[in-house]
Amino acid sequence: MASCAAGVHVITTDGEAGRYGITMTAVTSVTDEPPTVMLCINREAAIIPILTANRDLCINTLSDGQQDIAEHFAGMTNLSPEERFEYHIWHRGQNGQLEVEGALAHLHGSITDYREVGTHYVFFVEMNEIKVNDTHPPALLYFRRAFRYLE
Repeated sequence: MASCAAGVHVITTDGEAGRYGITMTAVTSVTDEPPTVMLCINREAAIIPILTANRDLCINTLSDGQQDIAEHFAGMTNLSPEERFEYHIWHRGQNGQLEVEGALAHLHGSITDYREVGTHYVFFVEMNEIKVNDTHPPALLYFRRAFRYLE
């Protein structure tokens, strides 16, 4: 899969179970009606119990100038999960979920179903708020184990 270029996203969730975020590339559109996205997350990821309890989330699609955010939430820096939220400007969507300023898109939704498949959980998330950045900065990609950008 390292030879497949993919968009870079930071998934955030905030609720009764706590606040957490994770960098992901395994984010895929499933259907337009209802607007649904699929997330594939390793069963061992610390976000799993928080995400399954909170159920609401935001998919922040990162632009080329946001590689530092991707690195923070991928655990590539020495920041704790809480400190990762201190280094960027955040806003809240209608469902209260955190969106990082400057992202290409903010896709807010709720988990409608999830399944265990091998080493991962596959989450189905129905979108209830979609915001797109009108300035059209280049996209941040991950390809051959390195961050790249696409205009």
